[in-house]
Amino acid sequence: MSYPATTVFLTGQAKPAREDAIAQVHGVFYLSLVVDTADNRIVDAQCNSILPMTDRFVHSLVTGYDILNQMEEMEAQIRSRYFALTQRALLACLKDARSQYLNLLRRWEKNLPPSP
Repeated sequence: MSYPATTVFLTGQAKPAREDAIAQVHGVFYLSLVVDTADNRIVDAQCNSILPMTDRFVHSLVTGYDILNQMEEMEAQIRSRYFALTQRALLACLKDARSQYLNLLRRWEKNLPPSP
């Protein structure tokens, strides 16, 4: 898949519950997002789940939303539809990715180069 030049890649991370298989396999839960800076919309998403179905479902929960202005809507979707042990970790990852995006926008406003 090709992404427009207006997109950026972000990763949010959080510790999953000890009982979750992700904790056993990966240790940390990751949510990677591609965000279009033209409208702050999430155009693609992937997480390091064990099952491909989980990844597809998470993708469907967050893509299309404005990461700056629709956090409450995304959180409501996750709380009402995603009933896995990683629900809290997913919410934390989303907030972490949003925080990174805000930091990036602040750096751009100050004409500083993005930091990895």
